[in-house]
Amino acid sequence: MLSSKDQDSLIERIKTANLPDNDKEILTGLIEFNNWLQFSVQEKSISIGRLQNIFGNSSEKCNRKKSKKKSKSNDSRDASKAEDAVVPDEPSNEQSIDTDTVKNSSKGKNSGRLSHAAYSNADHITLSPAYNTGEPCPDDCGGKLTTLPPGMVVKITGQGFAKVTKYKVEKLRCNLCGIQFNAPMPENICDDKYDASFKSQLCMLKYYMGLPFYRIQGYQDALGAPLPDSTQWDLINELANDVHPAFKYLERLAATGDLLHADDTMVKILSNIKEQAVIAQNDTKSRKGAFTTGILSYVDDHKIYLFYSGKKHAGENMQTLLSQRPINLPTVKYMCDALSRNIPKELKTILINCLTHGRRKFVEIEDFFPPECNYVINLLATVYHNDSITKDNELGKQERLEYHQLHSKPVMDELYAWLNKQLDDKLAESNSSLGKAIKYMLNHWQALTQFLRVLGAPLDNNILEQALKIPIRIRKNSMFFATEHGAYVGSMLLSLICTCMAAKKNPVEYLTALQINKTQVVKEPHLWMPWNYQDPMLDYKLAS
Repeated sequence: MLSSKDQDSLIERIKTANLPDNDKEILTGLIEFNNWLQFSVQEKSISIGRLQNIFGNSSEKCNRKKSKKKSKSNDSRDASKAEDAVVPDEPSNEQSIDTDTVKNSSKGKNSGRLSHAAYSNADHITLSPAYNTGEPCPDDCGGKLTTLPPGMVVKITGQGFAKVTKYKVEKLRCNLCGIQFNAPMPENICDDKYDASFKSQLCMLKYYMGLPFYRIQGYQDALGAPLPDSTQWDLINELANDVHPAFKYLERLAATGDLLHADDTMVKILSNIKEQAVIAQNDTKSRKGAFTTGILSYVDDHKIYLFYSGKKHAGENMQTLLSQRPINLPTVKYMCDALSRNIPKELKTILINCLTHGRRKFVEIEDFFPPECNYVINLLATVYHNDSITKDNELGKQERLEYHQLHSKPVMDELYAWLNKQLDDKLAESNSSLGKAIKYMLNHWQALTQFLRVLGAPLDNNILEQALKIPIRIRKNSMFFATEHGAYVGSMLLSLICTCMAAKKNPVEYLTALQINKTQVVKEPHLWMPWNYQDPMLDYKLAS
């Protein structure tokens, strides 16, 4: 395989050679055709590699380890490319990282063994020995027994998702007047057949674990506690009505956040598909897809997750949400990837783009342009390492900004100069995959480097992309929503679950509390957020 420099040199030799002009044109054309063919094969291989990643190839970390092993055997083949792109083995003095402030922490490997403290939702039983403190030692050694710190033994037993209890109610009737007397039901028994905690657990199985209704029905049938899928939906719908006021307040609260993340994933809604099939006959440009939009809002010290499933994409859902934002609040910081549909059209935001998306474009083509891609990836690794230092040392927003300006800005400036040089000096073809990756970074440079200028601006959108794995899990298991109403219910309940888990609260207990106190939730939803519903000041409300 000839490098571009070798091809240019060969063409020049052909032009000066003592050959007929027709032969020169033929040979030059063959070389140019060979150059085009190499380029096409390379682009095709890159596209196939991307498809393999989509369909479950190994993780990026594993791929990078493999590529490093391959690069050792390919050093001689890639030597010509290395002439145009020098990759430093170690950071220069200007890029050196101040590691004096790094906390010394050693994290052992996860062995799968948990401390008893990890079981926060457990019954506690105290076992006392047959002897008391101060009594003589039973071994007749002459000593006395003293108190030691208690030990803790954890035992776990299995139980079904639904515990079914049948009450045999005996009855009496007067043979003269006909009045009937029934045995009284035990106290604290729910009036409904299915209690609030059961609905909450069903909600978790469906909208967090991603189990479809028919699969839960099959499991319950196997355990002798049948639960038809239609009944499950009725219970979920009842739960949704009870918790809806809390969600609407959570939505208004999220609109006041200082920093918001947003992203999309695809979803199927059967009623929309049928509707779009009719519309498409008359309007070929109508939107045919449906999206699940994930939004993360930081409000004070709280993380609020919101999910919306329907025809609107992230930019439109963000537009609707921010329309509830009070006008006296400062301009919101908005993190998303660089797709135009993610940007609210009519609202002013401080736009921040995901640096991981820019980095990923170089990771995808690393096998084809190893020196160039390694150079970019190594520089960005330095920036991410700097960011990890700020997190490990719990630096405030201002301190974090100053740290990045001191340590990361020189690195990003070097990267910016290198990217421009590749295109200006034609070291990379502008229409190649490498050229496209470079142009992506340059076209969105301002938004990709906001962490160097804006307080609290994150580097990437990874935290929200991780949250979107839950609706993706639901999509893979349940495949679709039947109606827009079902999609709304599922997204609303998932929003409450994820926000509750972000607050490190038990989502089953939270959803149960909302149902039991639904009247109070309607009156004062602000007192029933995941982070304050257990506040001691609310004890009288929980008891009422």
